[in-house]
Amino acid sequence: MTPPICLETSRPCRHPLPALALSLLLGVTGWAVDTTTQPPAVQAYTARVSLFLTREFGESYESLIQRAEITARAATQRSFDVDLLTTEVIVMVVGENQGLSVPILTLQVSRNQWRQRPDPQYWSTYYENAEALLDF
Repeated sequence: MTPPICLETSRPCRHPLPALALSLLLGVTGWAVDTTTQPPAVQAYTARVSLFLTREFGESYESLIQRAEITARAATQRSFDVDLLTTEVIVMVVGENQGLSVPILTLQVSRNQWRQRPDPQYWSTYYENAEALLDF
């Protein structure tokens, strides 16, 4: 059986349907292979930690700050150790004295910065009015 002859070209007519079906099949197959072989995107994020320290009886403000730095250092290291996707940690330490609660320091550091210099004093922001507000 011979294919029908096109009037315009005097050649056998080609139907566009097989070419379209082949293009569609290859496109869908390529997309399916691409989406099933790529790993899911990793999303990095910031870990936020709030810590509350109560002033011990007779404790000086300098001693409270020292405890805050030690606690912030431990919380920062723990946050990076627990989750490998954490790229930044923000630790806020709130001091409590006689029912008053005031932020005394905030430590904000990226994983790379912490790896190079794990010093809470370097990465912390201290709130200078906290001592007066906590009634020391």
